[in-house]
Amino acid sequence: MWPNHGGKSGAIRKLVEKNGRKLEEMLDFSANLNPLGTPVEVIEQMKKAIENESMLYPDPDYEVETEIVAHVEGVNKNNVILTNGGAEAIFLVTKLFQSGKAGILQPSFSEYERACKAHHIEIASIVLSENRTWKDYKSLIKNLHVLIICQPNNPTGTIMDETEMLSLLKWTKQNHVMVMMDEAFIHFVDINSHVRLLSEFSNLIVIKSLTKIFAVPGVRAGYIVADKEIIRQLKSFTIPWNVNCAALGLFRALPKTEGHIKKTQLWLKNEWAWLRSELEGLGFILSHTAVNFYLLKDPFLEDHEPLILFLAQKGIVARHTYHFHSLEGRCVRLAVRTRLENECLVQHLKKWRQER
Repeated sequence: MWPNHGGKSGAIRKLVEKNGRKLEEMLDFSANLNPLGTPVEVIEQMKKAIENESMLYPDPDYEVETEIVAHVEGVNKNNVILTNGGAEAIFLVTKLFQSGKAGILQPSFSEYERACKAHHIEIASIVLSENRTWKDYKSLIKNLHVLIICQPNNPTGTIMDETEMLSLLKWTKQNHVMVMMDEAFIHFVDINSHVRLLSEFSNLIVIKSLTKIFAVPGVRAGYIVADKEIIRQLKSFTIPWNVNCAALGLFRALPKTEGHIKKTQLWLKNEWAWLRSELEGLGFILSHTAVNFYLLKDPFLEDHEPLILFLAQKGIVARHTYHFHSLEGRCVRLAVRTRLENECLVQHLKKWRQER
């Protein structure tokens, strides 16, 4: 019944239409997109690319755009490969470890597991909690080919402490374990990317996506930053022309988007402070998120399907957690939306409290 991803899926459509609503009328709190939208600079560059280049084959090496990304990240162009969104990046990197063994810090994004299965990789789930850190799994991690980390993490929105992360990177390097780090949501929080550590940790592979921060899920744009030898291997099995001209336009706009990113970070800090206060005031338990989504748990519920259905009937799409390890439906994930939308959510959650 439940879809694997957020967004207005076919499964959600059937659910809400059964209750006499149209999906297009729903407020979507299940997809973690930037409610500030797409910056003008990005729209202009994408439009220009479509108008002038859609009838042409792109440069198969994407030389100009790769140089731009390398400059933004402060690395050499030989350390970068562009991808068809974060999803292709995940599938490309995991292919490096085909028929090997991977560990995934859980709960986390379901596509890591799907990509590993596609490449016949044995999966070890490493479930973290307040009482268990990665250090409790050293004997397991030591036998992995790759450890997969989402930083900031999806679905919790939490960030691993920098000291703890450095300790993990040092230990994995010493034990010859590669680390794939997905920074798809890093633009929403004012912290440094781990790309800066590539010169120190050759075992680190960083994945980035531009879908979320620029609110363009239909324009698949992502990239991988890693040691040049790893990039060379990835290029050897990447399909030709995997990045379209609209996405290339987005890459060209990157140097002009710093203001949009800073504006988003400031907006999120203020909006989350207000929203957190409102939700905690209603007795809900929230994850310690740093980004534009969070886990919400009703302490009076075990299975949160009744809350999901209640919100759907009120015109709000929430993200279930049935497919996340160690969560299995015991909370919901919600996006931080605009103030008007967040107020609507709060009002309906107040009604939920009153009716139970």
